[in-house]
Parts: sequence; structure tokens; C-alpha cells
Amino acid sequence: MKKLVPLTILAVIVASAAFAHEGHDHATGIVKERMITMTSLGERLLAISKRLRANKDLDKIAGDAHVIHEFAAKISKQFPPGSTQYPTAAKPAVWQDWATFENNAKALETEAEKLMNVKASDGAALRAQFRVVAHACDGCHETFRVPKEK
Repeated sequence: MKKLVPLTILAVIVASAAFAHEGHDHATGIVKERMITMTSLGERLLAISKRLRANKDLDKIAGDAHVIHEFAAKISKQFPPGSTQYPTAAKPAVWQDWATFENNAKALETEAEKLMNVKASDGAALRAQFRVVAHACDGCHETFRVPKEK
């Protein structure tokens, strides 16, 4: 039960991230591309969270982690200077503190790779590394994304 509460909290964080980019229809170009990437990334995180909560299909987590790893490798390229048109949720801080933004994207890539390599039979290690990956996403969102209106 103690493990379920933090995973549930992470699932809520991940779900909100996954659906934070709902306005894709009004986006164009690189802004639309990155919104789709971020939504897909969030969907993969949510799928992992559900598997961990159900303690089922843990062998599929590596595949989701691989996709997250690939998406993370693209993040910096999807934020070229000047790509601030509506409906982006990117704060100006992305470009004002580019080094930190890039480091955060690289950290997500590194942590997702670690998750890819955790054995499916080691549920505790999967849960621990998933938390690291989810916190990497959330930490970047706190600094570089406009909060979603409620």
C-alpha cells in the first residue's frame, strides 16, 4: 500500500502532463510537432504507471522507456529560438536558460535509458527508476512550461 500512494501521485502528474497539450488543432509547425511529442511522451509514462500499479505486463515497460528515450533525444531540437507562437505552453525561460533546459532534456534521455535496462522481473527497481523519469519530466515542466489552467 505504501508503494501505491506515490505511484498514484505520479500517475496524476503524468496524466496531467499527457493531456496538457490538448489544443493541438490550433498549433502549427514545430510547436505542433513538439506538442504531439510531449503528449506521446506523457502517454508512454501513463502506460508505464498503469503497468506498475497493476503489476502486469512489466516486460513492456522497456519498450515504452525506449520510446521516451527517443523522444527525449529530440526535445532540444523541437524548441528552436522564436518558436513561441500560440498555443505553445513553453515559457520564455526555455530560451533564457537554454543550458538548463538542454541539461534537463539530456537527463530525461539518460534516465529513460536506465529504465529501458531494468529487468522486468525487478519490480522494485522498475518503480524506483520510473519515479526518477517522472520527476525529470515534472521538474522541467515546473520551470519551463506554463501551468495548465484549471
